[in-house]
Amino acid sequence: MNERTRSMGYVVEGSVVRKVNEAPARRIGPEIEPPRKNKNKKQSVPASLDRALAFNLKYTIFVVASVCIMIAACVVMLYMETRVSEQKRNINSLEALLEEAQTDNAAYKSSIESMYTLDEIYDVATNELGMVYARSGQIIYYESANEDYVKQYRDVPEAN
Repeated sequence: MNERTRSMGYVVEGSVVRKVNEAPARRIGPEIEPPRKNKNKKQSVPASLDRALAFNLKYTIFVVASVCIMIAACVVMLYMETRVSEQKRNINSLEALLEEAQTDNAAYKSSIESMYTLDEIYDVATNELGMVYARSGQIIYYESANEDYVKQYRDVPEAN
């Protein structure tokens, strides 16, 4: 047999090549035994596990609080959105009322303006009420500090 074929794990016999069945390799070193459970002693929880559980409790509380805040924010947002849509509907109805009032006012104004002409007003004032135009000496001009209104404390003197 060839040394080369033996080192590769094959054996050549005639025209057939077969693989050599080798025994599994043995581990050299100390054997590790699984830890034995002592039934007499109580098993204590390591401090790191306590911290991990405490962290999980804190994390859970944080997540629950965050979810509650998010739900409250969503409820407030929906409430405000509803209020805004109600206000928009209210504004639209008030705008329609305003437009209707403005058209009514314009119609009343045009009917009042066309009710009497200046000639009719002059006829009523002179013929029915006895009014006359002022003569040149009857008009007295004076200056006022405030142009909004005038307070009369005494009679206006007659012109000479």
